[in-house]
Amino acid sequence: ILIDSTLSNYFHAISDQIKTITKQKRAVIIFFQDKIRLKEFTDSPFYSKLGRQKKLLTEEMSAAEKEFVINKAATVGQITICTAVFGRGTDFFCKDDRVQKNGGVHVIQTFLSVDRSEEVQIQGRTARQGKKGSYQLILLESDL
Repeated sequence: ILIDSTLSNYFHAISDQIKTITKQKRAVIIFFQDKIRLKEFTDSPFYSKLGRQKKLLTEEMSAAEKEFVINKAATVGQITICTAVFGRGTDFFCKDDRVQKNGGVHVIQTFLSVDRSEEVQIQGRTARQGKKGSYQLILLESDL
């Protein structure tokens, strides 16, 4: 668990972790609590420095767009940024053997869940059906 005291440090920690994981030829899925915090991150300079292999997954997307992003999420070097709503019931299946060989999909949760079951659900997005994966919490102190 990482806890940062300023929004800038918090976004910096998230982007640093994303870069570290994608350099390992793995995929990263980042869950923000809501659209407001997700937009703050995507409007920050840290987001633009993440390169081109990043996709947003939002509720406003069409079913086909969501399916495309979800199917691509667990591929080498892919960065998927979404809200907590996708932490329940969204199956991010990893069919990329290279990702599995390198440790699986990494999930970053950027908020503290009020409900423990939500946190368990988000953790479950990583190591699906016996596949490898990892999970991490990066939090902003003022959110606690």
